[in-house]
Amino acid sequence: MAEAFEGLQAEDDHQVPGAATDSLSSNTQLGRAVQSACSELELLSLLAVQLLTKEKAISALSAGLHANCENYLSFYSSELSGIVTDPALMIVSVDDHLVHRGHAVFDTAVITEGYLYQLDAHLQRFFTSAKKAGLLLPFPAAQIRRIILETAAAGKKMHGYVRYWLGAGRGGFGLSPSECISPSFYVVAYQAAEDPMRHLSGWRIKTSRVPAKDPYFATLKSNNYLANALVAMDAEASGYDQGVFVDEAGFVAEGPTMNLGVVTHEGELVIPPFERSLAGCTIKRVLELVAQHQETDVGMWATRDFEAVKKVSQRPLHVKEAKAAKEVFMVGSATKVMPVVVWDDIDFMSKVSYDRIGVGPGTVTLAMRGLLEDDMDPRSASGQHTEVPYGILTGMYD
Repeated sequence: MAEAFEGLQAEDDHQVPGAATDSLSSNTQLGRAVQSACSELELLSLLAVQLLTKEKAISALSAGLHANCENYLSFYSSELSGIVTDPALMIVSVDDHLVHRGHAVFDTAVITEGYLYQLDAHLQRFFTSAKKAGLLLPFPAAQIRRIILETAAAGKKMHGYVRYWLGAGRGGFGLSPSECISPSFYVVAYQAAEDPMRHLSGWRIKTSRVPAKDPYFATLKSNNYLANALVAMDAEASGYDQGVFVDEAGFVAEGPTMNLGVVTHEGELVIPPFERSLAGCTIKRVLELVAQHQETDVGMWATRDFEAVKKVSQRPLHVKEAKAAKEVFMVGSATKVMPVVVWDDIDFMSKVSYDRIGVGPGTVTLAMRGLLEDDMDPRSASGQHTEVPYGILTGMYD
């Protein structure tokens, strides 16, 4: 054990110019020398970056895991040619153009009761985005579908999400993908904390100052979500739940990760065209369900829940018209159907009529959410589900 420092010996004290109090003053030679030494030590501590061995680097990856990592269930990497379940190994190489150029596309599907909901619809959009982004598939489409299902199975959870990316691949830090060796493909199965009752209080949304995307990129689900992140940040900074893209002419585009729609006082359910917004798989399914319900009038959602809907349209929607609507809602894979209760300075709840139960903003919105939740249930036999092949290899089934 090292001996404790007890100060200078009396015979050595004469070698230090000045008394102890002089070391604390910047007006003395000793004080300036001490301050200079401390500054140099601080600088050295900042510059002291380790050159790690492979073993230390792998250890650091494990040590760097944070609390949310427990929600990362499984990960497939075309670089690894397999699936891992240790979050420390869920990494992407820095020379992948997905990372340093954003040259990639992605999509997400919901795992509900052991089934992937609308997987094929999401995959079709994924392949369409890949073509628009000039990306080649590393495997046949059927193999990509199988990898997604097997990654979901390796996560061993009956509820959650699976997200997948297609990138230009590794090969250098240039701009053109001509240097890339082969396309990259990654899949992650994960869970996220959700409030199952959040839709009862609704969202407060804000018209964003961030410009709406160019039509070409708005309809392409690329890995570049900077504008989307800025919309979300702008809303949160102002105390809102979500932001809304509005184009230069004042027409509504979309939310950061969801589509927006309204129900007018004249009974028109309006969705903006997919020109400055992504063609949402969920909103398209919701519109199909509304049409089916109006034609057949079956299920627990009675006719009176939709009696306010006289017409369904997909047309340009100006922000002034949207704010004057009876109901506003947002739709997405994770969002499902969310009522909007406040938009900027417009409080939709102040317009509620209490002449009978069920009348007022949110009635149609909540009925649409009910239709979607019923459709997401695998027992509905809606043809929208793909069973996750958990099987013997995962240890879930004997």
